[in-house]
Amino acid sequence: MRNVIQVVREALLTNFRELDTWFEKEPDLLHFKPDAGQWNIREVLEHISLTNYFLLLIVNKSTRRALERKNTSNSIIIPGNYQETFSKIDVIGSRSFGWIRPEHLEPSGLQDMRDIRVLLKQQFAQSMYNLSLLKNGEGFLVQTNMSVNHLGKLDIYQYIYFLTKHIERHIRQMQRLANEYAGAEAEKAESDAESMLLI
Repeated sequence: MRNVIQVVREALLTNFRELDTWFEKEPDLLHFKPDAGQWNIREVLEHISLTNYFLLLIVNKSTRRALERKNTSNSIIIPGNYQETFSKIDVIGSRSFGWIRPEHLEPSGLQDMRDIRVLLKQQFAQSMYNLSLLKNGEGFLVQTNMSVNHLGKLDIYQYIYFLTKHIERHIRQMQRLANEYAGAEAEKAESDAESMLLI
């Protein structure tokens, strides 16, 4: 059980720390869109904060229920296939499956970056707080259905872990955007250099 909590804690620390570094990037990179239909990095960050908001509503409610159940539950039983579920959640961090987002998770592109950063820091603190409340295995006592990628019922630790993998998925998306931006900038510099030679 301690191992599960530690894995989730480390995933929270790693992914939220990485997210915070994106707010220090140059504005041109944050607003870069390779195609009209794609999100830029600032929109990806806004989407992450929106998704975290809705996931944490469920985590907060489940945490309260778990703490209430703790008083009436004699023992906590961990299912035999417990680690398998974590492996299935790990897939969320990659692009290996289709994901149709609900409309309420679409970024507006209008939210101030400072507000998004503050919100993400608050969401990190809330996630860590919930984890600290569930330090004795209470997170196993409540399960909530997760329809994404047919994950099924997840306990609270797994739900928070899902949140971290969703962040990881979008960190990779932002890294791809940064690589595309670097390529576009290199092409532009090369084109400018050629233009100067022709003058």
